Amino acid sequence: FWLKELAAHPIVPSVVARPEVVTRTMDLFLLIFVITIIVAAVVVNVRLLMYYQQPEDSRFGQSVVCKAIIVISLTLTWILNMLLPIDVRNSRPRPGPLDMAVAWEAVFGTLGGFLLIVVPAAIFYTEVEGDDIIKKKRRYVVCNMLLTLFFSTAAIAISYPFLSNAALPVVEYECDMWQPSDAVVEPARLAASLCSSKADAHLEVKVGFQIYLIAVLCFIGWFFFVIFGGIGLSAVPLDLILAYIDRPRAVDEQTYQQRRRMLGQVASRLIQQAEEMQGKDGDLTTQSGWRAGRKKRAVRSEYNKFKRDVLLLEGELERLRVSKFHKGENPAVSVAKLLMGIFCAILSIMWVLQIILCVLIPQAIPGTQIVFIDAILSACEGSGLYPLGVALFAVFSLYLLLCVVKGCMKFGMRVFFLFSIHPMKHQGTPLNSILFNVELLLVTSAAVVQFTQSAFANYARLTDADVIFAAQVKYMSFYSFFFKHNIFIYALLVWFLLALIYLLVKPRDNGEIRFDAKADKQLAKIIGASGKGGGSKKAGATGGASASPPAASEAGMV
Repeated sequence: FWLKELAAHPIVPSVVARPEVVTRTMDLFLLIFVITIIVAAVVVNVRLLMYYQQPEDSRFGQSVVCKAIIVISLTLTWILNMLLPIDVRNSRPRPGPLDMAVAWEAVFGTLGGFLLIVVPAAIFYTEVEGDDIIKKKRRYVVCNMLLTLFFSTAAIAISYPFLSNAALPVVEYECDMWQPSDAVVEPARLAASLCSSKADAHLEVKVGFQIYLIAVLCFIGWFFFVIFGGIGLSAVPLDLILAYIDRPRAVDEQTYQQRRRMLGQVASRLIQQAEEMQGKDGDLTTQSGWRAGRKKRAVRSEYNKFKRDVLLLEGELERLRVSKFHKGENPAVSVAKLLMGIFCAILSIMWVLQIILCVLIPQAIPGTQIVFIDAILSACEGSGLYPLGVALFAVFSLYLLLCVVKGCMKFGMRVFFLFSIHPMKHQGTPLNSILFNVELLLVTSAAVVQFTQSAFANYARLTDADVIFAAQVKYMSFYSFFFKHNIFIYALLVWFLLALIYLLVKPRDNGEIRFDAKADKQLAKIIGASGKGGGSKKAGATGGASASPPAASEAGMV
């Protein structure tokens, strides 16, 4: 109660009055709404898993534990991002039946458990499942999990005693005259005459471990959110618009056969690269030391590049089939991609304006208060259209998570030497790739929640989230430098602008294959041939097998 009052009116009174007892009223609509969100999240996440998983993983009894972890983790992400509008409904106009402080701490604690234990264990297991080289798979998973838990727990436990102090900004009043304890003094007279001397001060408090864990999760998540979310804010609309521009069009038989031969030759070249990498990997298996580690990293980087070329080749083969056998892409699908690209561009622009108008300008000019998107959310709340406001909030919040996944994919396609790409394809995504993206969503969800609370500060006023993020986490030792001065938000905006300029100059991924003369150069580059389109005159017999080599080559490497 007093933290809420301190956040709203940062004053330390000379005489502390006894707080009134807060009575909570039953809100049937809120309870039904929370249950509806959970049920809808589970249903949608199950459908997403069925949409993306490979056909061999679609059997009912296949990898049940991993699938359950995926669905629960995605549901946890939904709940965490939807807690803020629930908190708003629960806090005003009168306190609701839910203890949102406990809810926030419980959800963030569960998030930490899934981030450090559950999802990494599932990733380790799916990586070694079917690998004949590692004989004792359970031992491998347990050893990796113990190492992960040891270092993460040690880092949190060691840093907590030193970084768990928060310096809350307050205004301290000094009273020159004494009054009887039972004297009734008007607040205006108390501030004007009796306690007219005031000064800015800080109230030192030590936060609990659960609040410190929230701060750590937010701090770590911000790095991923800035890097990948900044790229995704520009990449999501641009890629949808490019999908409309580069949509498959009808081709004649001669063009189809020429392209098919070209793709077959590229597939043969990729198979050759896969065999070479397998040989290098086999030679380095028994070697150790710094030089061997350097060679292994080079092979891993080469493999990531190989996966990128396989993904692009498979996509081009699918577009070629649509061009030939479906006479081009369905016009309704193409127009839908264009409209979605425009809609996502509007969302990105609104987010940028929200950051500038409601976060950066008030920080640069104290006392300035500008409302933009949060004005719409508050209007929906005040006019009785609460579900519509929640739907709008969900669109803006979940769009940021979509940008994170897209930004990670875009980053991996161009900076392939850092980590392997994990694309999400319809009925073509292995479970370990789905788990990788789930882990990415979990680690960035904490930062997204803190960001939405800061960006929609007017909408989130007087909530438990406001107390946690704006009155405690924001002013904690070490973390206050980043959160109080909006370092991450500035970095997000700058990184978005740099990514936008880069993607406007070079919008398509490296090595991407398209139906034009430039595509011939890209194909020839992959093949290793010289000249324009020279590779199309060779190995015409390979065209018939062009459909299977990419998947076969990648399966061989895995």
